[in-house]
Amino acid sequence: MRLCIVDDHEVVREGLRTALGKDPSIDVVAEAGSAEQALGEVRRYRPDIVLTDFRLPDMPGDELCRRIRAAHAATAVVVLTTYLSEEVVRAAIDAGAAAFVTKGAGLQELRAALADVAAGGTSLRGGSGALVERLHRQARAQAPESRSLTPRQERVLELAAEGLTYREIATQLSISTSTVRFHIQGLKDRLGARTMSELVAIAIRSALITPAPEFPG
Repeated sequence: MRLCIVDDHEVVREGLRTALGKDPSIDVVAEAGSAEQALGEVRRYRPDIVLTDFRLPDMPGDELCRRIRAAHAATAVVVLTTYLSEEVVRAAIDAGAAAFVTKGAGLQELRAALADVAAGGTSLRGGSGALVERLHRQARAQAPESRSLTPRQERVLELAAEGLTYREIATQLSISTSTVRFHIQGLKDRLGARTMSELVAIAIRSALITPAPEFPG
């Protein structure tokens, strides 16, 4: 994955770049000390993921996330912050952040969150517990129609709506069963669904997929 690191502290950026750069799956292509600089780096390098501190000197992380998502839909945003509060979590989720990680989560958790997002899903990590999960589900349930799906997510959901098993979906799309399971769980989290039938119902109601014969509209 191609990564851009955004933090106004040079020591933090250097630490993240050094630590994450040891992972062969991560290529740190850019870094920035402010939101405006980050927007320029995103335009220039088109990273897969922007890892940004929530508190930046020129604009909050949620506003940066919103601008990146509006201008570069293919770039996901992972919000990293020291402070866990309902206000911060809600702002990050509403801005379209793909993941929310506290700085106290540890390097392993951060890498796992980035891997989740790189695979096309969402992630809630860093000891955020029930607070993040509750707000995440509320946000997705309240406005699922505003959350567009990637082509792969849409196809996985369509096949699931047709009644195919994880293994059958994996075979048809030439991906692993675990990848299918990951996409389904990410979609459940994204749309606030607890079961497969609820996931399909929400997706159809929100016009994210066309009803299959088994689920007439």
